[in-house]
Amino acid sequence: MAITRQITKELFWTMGADRALEVLATSPGGLTDAEVEVRRVVFGSNEIKEQSRLSRAQIIFGQFTSPLILILVATGLITTFLREWVETGVIFAAVLINAFLGFWQENKAETVLELLKSYVRTRARVRRGGLEREVDAGELMPGDLIRVTQGDRVPADARCIFVNDLEIDESVLTGESMPEKKTVDVCPQHTPLADRTSMLYGGTLAVQGFADAVVTATGSETEFGKIASLVALAKKEATPLQRATQRFATYAGGALGILTVVLFGFGIYFGKSVYDMFLVAVAVGVSAVPEGLPIALTVILAVGVQRLAGQGGIVRKLLAAETLGSTSLILTDKTGTLTQARMELVAVLPYGADTEEEKTKLLSDALLNTDIVIENPHDAPATWRTFGPALEVALTKYAARQGVLLPKILETTKVLDRVPFNSKDKFSATAFRAGSHVRLVLLGAPDILLRFTHASPEERERVLEQINERASTGERLLGVISQEAVSHDKEMLHHRAFHNFTFRGLLAFRDPLRPHAREAIHEIAMAGVKTIIVTGDHQGTAMAVARELGILKEGETAITGDELKHISAEDLAARAQTIRVYARVTPEQKVFIAKTYKAQGEIVAMTGDGVNDAPALQVADIGVAVGSGSDVAKGVADLVILNDNFETIVSAIKEGRRILENIRKVIIYLLSNAFDELLLIGGSLAVGVALPLNALQILFVNIFSDSFPAIALAFEEGIDDIGKKPKQLDKNLFDKQMRFFILVIGVSTSVFLLALYLFLLRAGFAQALVRTFIFASFASYTLLLSFSLRSLEKSIVRYNPLSNIHLTAGVGIGLGLTFAAVYIPWLQRALDTVPLPLSWLLGVLCFGIANVGIIEFGKWLFRKKLL
Repeated sequence: MAITRQITKELFWTMGADRALEVLATSPGGLTDAEVEVRRVVFGSNEIKEQSRLSRAQIIFGQFTSPLILILVATGLITTFLREWVETGVIFAAVLINAFLGFWQENKAETVLELLKSYVRTRARVRRGGLEREVDAGELMPGDLIRVTQGDRVPADARCIFVNDLEIDESVLTGESMPEKKTVDVCPQHTPLADRTSMLYGGTLAVQGFADAVVTATGSETEFGKIASLVALAKKEATPLQRATQRFATYAGGALGILTVVLFGFGIYFGKSVYDMFLVAVAVGVSAVPEGLPIALTVILAVGVQRLAGQGGIVRKLLAAETLGSTSLILTDKTGTLTQARMELVAVLPYGADTEEEKTKLLSDALLNTDIVIENPHDAPATWRTFGPALEVALTKYAARQGVLLPKILETTKVLDRVPFNSKDKFSATAFRAGSHVRLVLLGAPDILLRFTHASPEERERVLEQINERASTGERLLGVISQEAVSHDKEMLHHRAFHNFTFRGLLAFRDPLRPHAREAIHEIAMAGVKTIIVTGDHQGTAMAVARELGILKEGETAITGDELKHISAEDLAARAQTIRVYARVTPEQKVFIAKTYKAQGEIVAMTGDGVNDAPALQVADIGVAVGSGSDVAKGVADLVILNDNFETIVSAIKEGRRILENIRKVIIYLLSNAFDELLLIGGSLAVGVALPLNALQILFVNIFSDSFPAIALAFEEGIDDIGKKPKQLDKNLFDKQMRFFILVIGVSTSVFLLALYLFLLRAGFAQALVRTFIFASFASYTLLLSFSLRSLEKSIVRYNPLSNIHLTAGVGIGLGLTFAAVYIPWLQRALDTVPLPLSWLLGVLCFGIANVGIIEFGKWLFRKKLL
């Protein structure tokens, strides 16, 4: 039958599972690849089209909403009315260039953030042509058979055809705070969406159990997609740093606006023309206020985020990029982050008779508790493509090498019921029929499973000694227990009411450390960031890894989740500075640990992968989800590390510090000359000499001396080391060093330039020559200053000042235009300049070098801690 888009309108909750498969023209084996391609033409991709990105037209028009740009436009209209064509041309050129630069920066930021969305993709487990595989959720079609399990984000609307203890958090769709328990039962036609227990809805989250379902709607046809098409997406909010800089720009603009008005009145009082002083006052006001600062900071954050993405770290929230640089403590999981998550089963240890037959039975029972996908089960086991938890993959591959094949076991064994592994219980359970009896097998943390057995205290002690001995060498252990019954007790299984089980044995795994993890931990420790392991693993295993990595040293301790149950927040806070390992902790205890360290003033980054880790990731200052983790964890995280590697977290912190350093540099650069024009113009009026700069010269300098280097500093990759302690910008954006550079050096430079201007005039040099010299010096010294500001710590002689090609190009353009303004005749007439003799040109260079020397002297004072 022909499939049309109308099929997604069917009321699938009113029909049985078999009828749903029939209507969707599919089968329990799933669609074939050919059927998928046909349906792709009909339904398109499984994506909801977002309209969150600003269009280029919106960005362009947004450039003309700045009050300062509007003032420039008004001034240009006035000069047009007065037929001052040169002034009109320069003013509107300034407007267009500012608009272009603003558009370029904002468009780049929008493009980067749009690109990052594609890095973190939802994966779906689908059955096609009778074989299971993992695909991008965007490839799903109505009629696909999917498996949804705990921790998954439901990839599309679907009708349940098999359910095992599945509960779905549908709050994002229905507003219901409690998870909804799912069944395969038919619902009446008029059942409200929130009560359709046989349906799964795209965008919701599986919090318990698992289910097989057939996709009924994708993309904009899903319930979530229908809402998205009717409701405008939430307005984007500025980050706290952006809001702080916007507040600063507003206050600074108000203060400088008042000073500009005073300057205007001052000029009129001293006999200057109203027209001339109006143009000068507008030019000074526009130049003095750093109207581009909020946009420049957005670009710095976006560029840093994109750079980190290239290393495998995806910052999901722009705010996190600025917070990363302040991180002082990493609470990290062990498996997959510090280790390779390349689990290898190294020993099968039956309890009692250590025979090959017992080992085979132990492996067979353990395999029935796995939940993995083998894409090519009919191929040789050595070539299997498998997806699933690392331990279960390692178990399956090891068993296959011993001739115990999971696909064959599933063909001959009827599984009756299953409870998947979760981080709270730390075990999985499977009930299956074995002859005339039902066999129940549990696989999980051996010290926990021992509690459910009939072993004597002596036997338990003996097993625990074996567990501790092997765990202390870094091995990870799983235990297997079993029980036989006449019939399946569903209540016992789902209420975890286990007792009188037989302890069957242990499976020992080893997970190699990541090759450079030790060096990364040492590097981040030297930068003042502590690393603490927080894991659900056995204490001995975690301590062995911590010692090998240099995390756990003499005099430092480890603590278990059982111990945490009996101590208060005050007690933990008192011991926290010596604890380097938390083992066997629950997700709730992760929240407790994170809150304790935050209360001590630490900026906490915490890793997590499971659905139950989400609360801890939200509590931490930086929630870090691993790429192989659940969609729930990635959904609440600030940072997703695609390669699960601890080194990526270190890189993220380094990038965060680099971002903060670049922010500091741009703020200093843009504000250090904020008062220059006011002091120069006001000082010359006060002593009764001709103004050293006219309005067009001031606008020229503002465009070409500030804009290009400010943009280029966003691409600074960092000359300075990562630093000895975390960096923070306070709520006012300024620390002592920044205040010194902005106020002391900025003012001293202006006073120096004014004094030089007065000296040259009184020495009898021609006024036009002196004014051109001041203009060239003022235009070029800020350009040269940017090379010194590439590092706020190191002397300029300790790095190559030309290695930032963006900055070198920007400065080169600025110097070239300044040279043109002095030597090209038509620009001379427009800007009222005259050619400078070579000796005066050397004086311009000397003035710029002298100002670089002032900055370098300030750096030296701070390095020597003399300020």
